[in-house]
Amino acid sequence: MSNTETTPSDRLQEFQGEVDAMKVDGGKANPERTWVILGALLMIAGIVLSLIAWLTLQGSGKGAKTEDLLAMGTFGLVLAVVGAALFIVMSLRRYFRYWLVRLIFEQREAADRISGKN
Repeated sequence: MSNTETTPSDRLQEFQGEVDAMKVDGGKANPERTWVILGALLMIAGIVLSLIAWLTLQGSGKGAKTEDLLAMGTFGLVLAVVGAALFIVMSLRRYFRYWLVRLIFEQREAADRISGKN
């Protein structure tokens, strides 16, 4: 193997070094994790709120309390839908970021094969 040839593991190490050089930290600068947790909590809170409203409505008659419970149940359903949307969007953002980095690596590797570096 000459100096101009690189093995796939060498190329992977070079790519890893470039990613590390970007100094991207996933700790406090990782908003997706916070939003995923918030989305999950909103889903749970919405489902619980709707369930409480539905169970309370089962034994009640007509009146102002019924309208309040219907509003509470609707609000719970809205919270659950917003939480689910937030959870899905943030999960997809994280996955697509991983997919994009992997795609860039594979394209660089293919370009090296075509150019004869590997």
